[in-house]
Amino acid sequence: MVRPFRQDGWALLEDVAGALLVLGSLACLAAALRRPGAALPRLVLAVALALGAAAEFAGETTAATGLTAASLMVLGLVLLVLERFESLPRLSWLDAVMGVSASVALTAAFGANVPLLVAIGGVVGAFAMSRWQPGPSMLLAAAGLLAYSAGDAGDAVAAPLFAAAAWREDARRGPGPDFRWTVLVALMVFATTALTLLTLGQFIEFSAVTSVCAIVTILVGMARAGMTVTQRLHESTRRALTDDLTGLGNRRHLLERLDAAIEGGGDIALLLVDLDGFKELNDTLGHHAGDQVLQQIGPRLAGSVREHDTIARLGGDEFALVLAPGDESGASAAGLRLRAALERSFHVEGITVHIDASVGIALFPEHASTSLGLLQRADVAMYEAKRKRTGHEVYLPARDQHSRDKLALMGQLHDAIETGQLVLHYQPKAELATGRVHGVEALVRWQHPQRGLLEPRHFLPIAEQSGLTRSLTAFVLDRALLDLEHGLDLEVAVNLGPADLLDLDLPGQVELALERHGSSPSRLRLEVSEDVVMADPERTVEVLERLHALGVALALDDFGAGHSSLQHLKDLRVHELKIDRSFVLGMTENDQDEAIVRTAVDLGRRLGLRIVAEGVSSREAWDLLTACACDAAQGFFLARPMPAADLGEWLRGRPPIAATGEATGSVRNG
Repeated sequence: MVRPFRQDGWALLEDVAGALLVLGSLACLAAALRRPGAALPRLVLAVALALGAAAEFAGETTAATGLTAASLMVLGLVLLVLERFESLPRLSWLDAVMGVSASVALTAAFGANVPLLVAIGGVVGAFAMSRWQPGPSMLLAAAGLLAYSAGDAGDAVAAPLFAAAAWREDARRGPGPDFRWTVLVALMVFATTALTLLTLGQFIEFSAVTSVCAIVTILVGMARAGMTVTQRLHESTRRALTDDLTGLGNRRHLLERLDAAIEGGGDIALLLVDLDGFKELNDTLGHHAGDQVLQQIGPRLAGSVREHDTIARLGGDEFALVLAPGDESGASAAGLRLRAALERSFHVEGITVHIDASVGIALFPEHASTSLGLLQRADVAMYEAKRKRTGHEVYLPARDQHSRDKLALMGQLHDAIETGQLVLHYQPKAELATGRVHGVEALVRWQHPQRGLLEPRHFLPIAEQSGLTRSLTAFVLDRALLDLEHGLDLEVAVNLGPADLLDLDLPGQVELALERHGSSPSRLRLEVSEDVVMADPERTVEVLERLHALGVALALDDFGAGHSSLQHLKDLRVHELKIDRSFVLGMTENDQDEAIVRTAVDLGRRLGLRIVAEGVSSREAWDLLTACACDAAQGFFLARPMPAADLGEWLRGRPPIAATGEATGSVRNG
């Protein structure tokens, strides 16, 4: 029964407190309606304040009423903690239990009433659960809970504090680092408090609540320590088997899973994935850029395999996938999925980067019976895929020795560049109309001490795989300019590789080389292929613009065989178009090849470019190109590549190439 309104001061204070609690309850309810997604803690606080208000208006607050209201307020505080954090470690719950038991034990030792015990235990437990990172709403709610439990005028203070907490919107956050010094200090304080109370309990009589809560604190602390050690061991094991950069398994993890699959029997497929051109990316943009690409690659690869498959990063730009069970067809399909996952471009520091991959496949038990044997066989297949540019290859025993030879050459190539084993041969280029030789193309050869003279096809892919492209280009450029300096009175062309055109320092290096040898930029021509341009068109255009500004002539090599667009042809501002040899070689036998050559010549001339045909191997091809109004040609019909020492003698002694007198039509057809 509601008491009659009393005019004495104490009753007036209770009425004011009750009114404030009602207003606070309504404020919490309004906050819940305003934020439906976060309504639960605010509804709980609204009910708690309403219960407190009812007790005030009734004129008496029983222990049960106070305990219920305080418990609901603690629940609301805990819900605010859960709302603030996206996730909480399991150990945080044990921290909360330790905080509650230790604080209740200490408070009970001083004879506090039950609501106050609940309030203090709830505040300490909630703060411990939050890993001592309370937000403003938590602080306001905690202050309100303590004020309400203090009784008397505290009710009037609690209401606005809870209302402010309900209307406060704290930013959500993660749990933070595993170790926090505040957590460690709090745990030590909890344990010390419990031990102190248990020790004093031998001499002073405490309540049962104090003794029980102190014992609970010690037991929970022991459990927490055990779980911490176990968690650290699990984490240490996980880190030992995980690649930190990509989040995939590491080499050790892969070998363990592969060994386990071999012991289990059945068919197994191992795929070795190597990123093409990644070393050049690292060398050009820096290792931090390479790391950013690897961080993007990890999730892509992981998302393209089955849940029970094992994918790992072996190191650098090498990845591996274990399919158990797995056969050749399944492995080939998986290889296609992995390569498809890399087709989308990567964005690094404002640059668009395209990454492809070569995949080698080895099978158990057909190709090897051990994990290391499978890795070696997959490695052989992977290098075969790189050489043939097929994307993926399955191991064949016949290729093994060839791949071993390539690996040996890879280890020797760096020393070859440093010790002068590389030499240049020059292939002349002549005007079709007059036969006059106006320039040469510098072609690198390797004078190997055991294997003799090696052509570029034997070691250029190795240079690309091992990141030596830029060193090789620097050698060719320097040696070609040196030969110009020592009497080679012709224009010389030097080929650029993928890594060169991603290097913003290349124009400066070319300028320094020209100054060092006293050569005119007009006597140097730099050739780039269509595929090289397409690796990163925007960056390539920037580098070529700066080379153009130096006065160096530029040529687009292998035109027609790559994937560039006419838009890129316009933007590159090249001076010369070199028609790919595959069309020139076939034009005397194939109408379509002839049509392509004629179209390319016409396109180049309309764009104001000089047109050069590569791979001219016969007089018939020479005459047909002359009829097409092509400007110049190079090929075996004119001359094979030769050392600089032989070039002068060849120029002096070569017979002239007489013109046929035909100006139009097809030599072959008419």
